[in-house]
Amino acid sequence: MPPKKKKGKGKGKGKKKGKKKDDAQLELEDKYKRTMDEINALKDHLAIRREFTRRAKSASADMAKKMEEAEKELEEHKDDQKAINADMTRQYKTMQTEMGLRIHQLETELGRTRTQLSSTEAELRKSYEDRKKMMEERENEIVDLKLKIDSMEQAYENVLREALDTLMQKLDVAKGQWEEQSAMIQTKNKQTLLEFGLNPLDV
Repeated sequence: MPPKKKKGKGKGKGKKKGKKKDDAQLELEDKYKRTMDEINALKDHLAIRREFTRRAKSASADMAKKMEEAEKELEEHKDDQKAINADMTRQYKTMQTEMGLRIHQLETELGRTRTQLSSTEAELRKSYEDRKKMMEERENEIVDLKLKIDSMEQAYENVLREALDTLMQKLDVAKGQWEEQSAMIQTKNKQTLLEFGLNPLDV
């Protein structure tokens, strides 16, 4: 039951006290509204950062597990915030004396949200750095492979050239031997024909 208002001279003083109480109530409501606006802005910011994190996951397989855990933590944190906001709304309607405590709790949650956002941004930066490093390593591997291929092609070319040179030398030697044997056979045939009294030119 509210206290009875004093009459007479104390009436103006009661109004002044009520006005101070209303000002304090308005200040608490304003502080609560600012806190809720900041939380909503951070939630929107977290949603955008989470989308960036999802895109980064597809580019880096090594970070997939960590990014999934980060998304799970963000979803759990979002559910916690919804539960806290609903609880704050119920308590605001029934227990104004606990408003300061609830605002303090929200400020604690706000600090936790900022910490989580900072951690998510750090993971996102690391994902980009890992992707850049992976691309550089892949480019270096491609350059090394090209150098190896060029070296192998040069080696094969030298081997083929040496094999052809060796074959040509063998062919030249075989040709000389064949021509020499052919000349000896022709000479022997001529002598045989002469022994039989035949002229090689008439045959």
